[in-house]
Amino acid sequence: MDTAIDMPGSAQHLGHSGDDNQNGPFGFLALVLRQRHIDRWGLMRPLEPESVLEHSAVVTLLTLLAGSVAQLRQKPIDLSKALSYAILHDTAEVLISDVVAPIKNANAALREAFADLEQEAERKLIETLPPCLHPTFENLFATQCYECDLVKACDVYAAWLKAKNEVKAGNGVEFGQACNRLRANVDKSLDTFDELAAIDHWFSGGICRSVDELLSSGPEFLLSDL
Repeated sequence: MDTAIDMPGSAQHLGHSGDDNQNGPFGFLALVLRQRHIDRWGLMRPLEPESVLEHSAVVTLLTLLAGSVAQLRQKPIDLSKALSYAILHDTAEVLISDVVAPIKNANAALREAFADLEQEAERKLIETLPPCLHPTFENLFATQCYECDLVKACDVYAAWLKAKNEVKAGNGVEFGQACNRLRANVDKSLDTFDELAAIDHWFSGGICRSVDELLSSGPEFLLSDL
């Protein structure tokens, strides 16, 4: 007796009639994974290169930590939405490359032009998904929400972490000023996002310490600090 198997990607599984061109190959996954080939800090010489994909992973981890604190504090945050935006927030750069913030924000005209360029790149990436996923990802690329603002704050925090590590490793000539500028921006965001302030309070002291130091130190903060 033959048994029909409902395979993921089948017309029945997708809820389509089968003639909607849902079959691949689609380019989205291969394109966004090319973030690993895009180096950040293009105008500087880091001792340890950092790819856009690595940076996005750090931003997503920070968002998970900060978002979890926000939930514990009973904030109305959609953590799934925040994490989705975090992992996608720089995907446009596979089409337009990474441009350092001082250039993007040099003046209002450039800031607006780069924002338009990023939105167009995001639309192009959405077109490389199966049509059934377009509505989902159009919502995930939205930028007007608390979760998206938290991710932007985590984005700056991740850049500061990288700059701090470079300075600690002896690369202060390249990253000293950037580290100070980024820390000033971080401090401003901590007034708005107390969940990120908690992450900074708990974890920033461990940055640039050795593995032995990190594993041998006991917990310094209690959950009651929330």
